[in-house]
Amino acid sequence: MSAARLKDLFDRQRRAMLRRPSFGRASGQARVRMIGELACSVEQGDSRTVVDLPVSEGGAAGGPPPDQMVRAGLGASLAIGYRLWGARLGVDIDAIEIDVVCESDTRGELGIAEGVPAGWQRILIDVRIRSAASEAEVRQVVETADRLSPMLANLSSEIARVHRLTVGARAASAPTEHDVPS
Repeated sequence: MSAARLKDLFDRQRRAMLRRPSFGRASGQARVRMIGELACSVEQGDSRTVVDLPVSEGGAAGGPPPDQMVRAGLGASLAIGYRLWGARLGVDIDAIEIDVVCESDTRGELGIAEGVPAGWQRILIDVRIRSAASEAEVRQVVETADRLSPMLANLSSEIARVHRLTVGARAASAPTEHDVPS
């Protein structure tokens, strides 16, 4: 869908929700069933996925492990958000690449170290965007999308976040890199 059509879609949704706030409420459901020792079948609407642990952790490697699914969902959500907010703000974006690195200490998950939290302790989000727009315009898109990202909002505030943005122009000019406030 073109940026203009995305902007039009957003404008129509916005007007409808301003008239009827209940249109903005949503829920999602995942049905998860164990289908093996550590493998799960996950159904969400028409989508079906197998989630499993790697062999090194006792699984059969029948699908991606849960942590990969969450990282992938976070990265994809951010990329989609940048594209949508670029359209909404009138900033053309040619390409988006994101690396999501999550650091944790497995001792917390295993309960073998006092004071070590389970789960991610630090997330590094490295965003590369190519656009003919100014760096300031691209930065506004990223900051707006991050501030309103439901996926980032769902993460614990205890997780340290490092967010880097590199903006490159369409032409072969050198990209610029800056930290984005998290």
